[in-house]
Amino acid sequence: MIISGTPIVIVDVIGSISMIFLAFACIHQVAILRTRDSSNVIWIYLYWVCFAIAGFAISRSAGHLLKHLLLMAEYQKVWEFIRPLSGSINTLMFIAVGSFTLYFERSWKIYEQILSDKQAIESAHNLARDIDQRKMMEHQMSQADKLASIGQFSSGIAHEINNPLGIILGYTQLLMRGENPESEKYQDLKTIEKHVRTCKSIVEDLLNFARTSKPSQDVVRLNDVIEDVVSFIQQHSKLEKIQIIRDYDQSIPSMFLDEKKIRQVIMNLTMNARHAVGQNGTITISTRYCSDDKQVIIEVRDTGYGIEQKNLSCIFDPFFTTKPTGEGTGLGLSVGYGIIKNHGGHIFVKSEPGQETTFTVVLPINT
Repeated sequence: MIISGTPIVIVDVIGSISMIFLAFACIHQVAILRTRDSSNVIWIYLYWVCFAIAGFAISRSAGHLLKHLLLMAEYQKVWEFIRPLSGSINTLMFIAVGSFTLYFERSWKIYEQILSDKQAIESAHNLARDIDQRKMMEHQMSQADKLASIGQFSSGIAHEINNPLGIILGYTQLLMRGENPESEKYQDLKTIEKHVRTCKSIVEDLLNFARTSKPSQDVVRLNDVIEDVVSFIQQHSKLEKIQIIRDYDQSIPSMFLDEKKIRQVIMNLTMNARHAVGQNGTITISTRYCSDDKQVIIEVRDTGYGIEQKNLSCIFDPFFTTKPTGEGTGLGLSVGYGIIKNHGGHIFVKSEPGQETTFTVVLPINT
């Protein structure tokens, strides 16, 4: 009887061992999937079901193997005693699988509700982000239209005023040649010359503001340009009690920029910071390279008096200035705004009144 049943026994033994192996292979695979997506509740369910199946496989396989061993050793009574225990364990494993399934059915409903709420929240966030982006685009378009209109108007005025100012300045300097530098008339002419030069400076700002020509493409090392500007300001301005901190990212690659115009922007931002800190404070100029976004970020931060919240929205508007009369035309930031936009970049401002102000320039890498 043993010989005639040998093929069946072999198949039963191999099948029992294979069942245990496959059960634990399933546990291993589900554990990997659960690690990749730990928030998905279905992997938790399958994880515990696989454990129950593994328990069933061990119980059934061990029972079959033990059965054949006991029968071959002619311990049939012992097997008759053990068989109900093996069957009970198998029954418990099936009960466990059923219980997990019923529990999962309820958990799945909760999980679906959570997913639904999550999607609703994400949709609300996306909608809010789209609204913010739309408002930003509308503001930028409005700003661009405003700059274009004022630029055309300013260009016409500047050209009309520039020639008479040149004539006034020329005749004033001619008159000064024939006067004693110590005389009162000479001092009056000197005052005229000073104010004419101021007017010409304003006209030059108007012309710079009105020019919307495409920036030239020079190969520029941005850190070197910024350092040249900072060194110039240190040599020609009284900065005895003002600390300038440099924090340059040396990984910034060479860029195609209009060097003169970028110098103008950095000069204006740094001089504004110099004016904001007064006689004592700190100016921090930093650069950062974002390789993922292919962008360079320039920050000019000062510990000055800051900008009031009500003025932040119009800080880049033409002719807007918080400086005293005669100390600013209100065109510096507008011109800088136009230069950065023409380079495909952005410029932002963040300020805490009484604490600090930070201007951030973002330029794309065009290598």
